[in-house]
Order: sequence, then structure tokens, then C-alpha cells
Amino acid sequence: MPRRPGVLLLSAVAIVLLAGAGRRRAVAPDFTLDARRSLVVTDQAILDGFSFERVMNAVVARSGTRTSAIRLYQQIFDTQNAKPGLVAADAPHCDDYLVDGKPAFNGLPRRCPTAEGALAASDPFARGDHIPLGVINRFDMAPAGGSNCGQYRVIFAKTSRSAFDRIHFIFEAVLPNPEPSRGLAGCRPVAQFWADLSNVTSVSERRAALERFFFTGLDGFAPAIHPDHLTARSGGGIRTMHNTGGPLRNRFYQFHLARRGDQLVAEPDVLENMPLGQFFDARNTTPAARRFRDAFVANVRNLTGADEGLAFMSIPREFLLAESNPGGSELDVVFEIPFITGQFTPEGIAFSSRISAELRKAGSRLSPLDVVTRANHLSCTGCHFFRGNVGGEFYQQISESVTEPGEGGRRFAISKTMRDVFVPQRTEVLRNFLESASPR
Repeated sequence: MPRRPGVLLLSAVAIVLLAGAGRRRAVAPDFTLDARRSLVVTDQAILDGFSFERVMNAVVARSGTRTSAIRLYQQIFDTQNAKPGLVAADAPHCDDYLVDGKPAFNGLPRRCPTAEGALAASDPFARGDHIPLGVINRFDMAPAGGSNCGQYRVIFAKTSRSAFDRIHFIFEAVLPNPEPSRGLAGCRPVAQFWADLSNVTSVSERRAALERFFFTGLDGFAPAIHPDHLTARSGGGIRTMHNTGGPLRNRFYQFHLARRGDQLVAEPDVLENMPLGQFFDARNTTPAARRFRDAFVANVRNLTGADEGLAFMSIPREFLLAESNPGGSELDVVFEIPFITGQFTPEGIAFSSRISAELRKAGSRLSPLDVVTRANHLSCTGCHFFRGNVGGEFYQQISESVTEPGEGGRRFAISKTMRDVFVPQRTEVLRNFLESASPR
């Protein structure tokens, strides 16, 4: 999913605008960007250097704690078990918080336990069934002020014989800017590194370069794979996707790493821009639902651009789910149907009218329903279910079961949305930045 498309795409827009201004002053020579070398790398010959065990070991080795890689893996899944869990009684569990006697997080419902909780007693390294799917360049997520240099992802899948039994791990590492006083200019070596990969014809050389970036670090930069880059404070984390037992049962979870004494712990958190769908139903007159609709109206202008790919929103934390499909109803994660249902009430008409007023102020021809649909596309469910489809497999932006010819052998296929929408936008951000004499 392009995860977190709201605030992060705003950063991308800011980079494009700032870079465009710089380009008018000085233009670098033309250069070619190959998206499958510089933005989304899924060639198996390169990914062979990114084993799940290697990444997990790198994370814990740099934590300064006694936590082992297997312990961290098991503790992540133990969050899906009720207390005391299977392996980590003093770590988070899915019934740590209750609302009306039922498991919850952030005041909103969640499932507890889940089928994946059993993996807390497993050893993924002995099985060797977690395979790398891709390494991803998200320089476009660098804030306009240059407080960091963007996000760099490594994606894994737990192999399965069933399309309806999947687990994906996404390490979303935020790379610090070693010279934040210079703003985005301090990140230029990172942008240049990824762009230069387009001109490296040797697969082995590109693999070595990417391994250096993620495990050793560019000169002056920390390695991307580091526990400090996966914390709440950094803005990074580990995201998982679970699908157990059938279609429409996908769930996403977000974790941030934290040190607790001599242990490294994965702490669950809310999913960005993943509110409870029922809040869109104006018949829901709870105080939380009313506050949500106020917050949504405040986001309407950010959703109205001519290019939907640049739409964004920033939904306050109090309305966000920790589980993208908490199981009560599919309407918990689909926004349009609750919105439409509420339109047959005076409250619904008033909500729609408020959205229309913001659309008129923005000079937009979109309808209120169009805006709600765009909002759904920015959620975990919308990005992956409605827009993620690889070879007929929904919920996939990169699929472990669909491959195509690549460099040095086969590579994992990406979705049409990623190929035609997300990647071209990210490529343009990178190009605009590098063609600028200065990001200012």
C-alpha cells in the first residue's frame, strides 16, 4: 500500500514544487530513470541478498538489547494473543485494553485472539518460508523541510499454498538526514544513489550497492535497517498484512519498535488514515462520530486536486483503527456505503452539504461521494483492495505468486496501480529534485 499517503504525499507535493522552482535557475543534464532499478526493485537475483533472517538479525544486533531475532518475531505475533500470551507475558497483547468488556485499541474494536497468534510459538528461520518481495525507494516521503531523507522499505511474504492465507512483513525504515540544517540538500546523496542505479547494468553491482545502503550505509549515512529507524519517534515501523481463511479477511497492523529495559519490543499502533467506516454514516450521532465528520470536512480541500494521486488527508489519531478490518462488518472499512446510507437523514444531508461547501470553495467539480471515495482509496483497505490487484489477486501491490521476466532471472510482478500511478509520481519527484540546483 503506499502506506500513509496523506501527510506523506503532501511532502511529495512540496518537494515537487520546491524542486520546480530550483529547476528554473539551473538544469542538470538529462538522465534516464528506470523505475524497476531505482524505485521498485523486485528482481529475485537482487533480493537474494535480503533474507528475512538477515534483516531481523540486523535490527536486533543494533538495538543494544538482549532480544534475539526469533524473540522479536514471536513477540510481534504474540500481540495477537490474549494475556499472558505464549512467549512474552510482559509485552503487549490484544486484550490489554477493553471497551464494554471487549478487546479494543484506541477506543475502537479489534479482534482478539487471531489465528496468526499461533505463530508466536514458531521459528521462521528454521522453516525458511519468509521470502523477500522487494526493496522500495520512497524518497518522495521526505518532508519538505528535510528532517529526514524519506522511507526505504523491505517487503517479505510468508509462503503459502493458498491465495487466502498470506502474511506480509513491510519494514518501513525512515532514514535520518545527517545534516538537517541543510534541509533537503542534505539528502541529495541518497536521491543520487537511487537515481544512479538506473545506469548500473550489472545485477551483481546493483545488489551490492543496495546491500550497502540497507545494511552498511552510504558515506555519512546510517544503514537504513536500524531499530532507531523503525520507532514511533522516527515515523518508521513494521507493518504486517494478514489474510487467514478466505477473501475479504485481510487485516493490516502497524508496529513501532521500542526499548524496554534490556528488551526490544514491537508495540502496536494505529493505522494512518484508517478510520472506522461507520463514522461516515451520519446516523451515527456519538460524540466521536460527530467529531470525525468535523475533521473530515476540514480535510476536503486536500482531496480535491485534479490528480487523485496527489490527494491526501490527515485524520486525527482518535478516529483511527489499530486493525484495518476489526471483524464486526465490512462496513467498518468501506466508507462509501455508510456515507450513502446516511444521506437519507437530515444529519446526512447536512454532512453532504458541508462537504459541498468546501468543494465550491476549492473550485472543484467533484461530488461529496467522489471525495469520500478518494478518502477510502487512501486507507489501507482502499489502497490494497480497491487499487491493489496483481494477476487477479486482490490486496496485492506486489505478489509472491505472480512473477515475470526480470534482470538476471525472474522478478515479482507489481500491480497496475503501482506501475501506472504510484511509481510514475515517485519517479517525477526524484527527477525534479535532482534536476534542481537547490531544493529551495
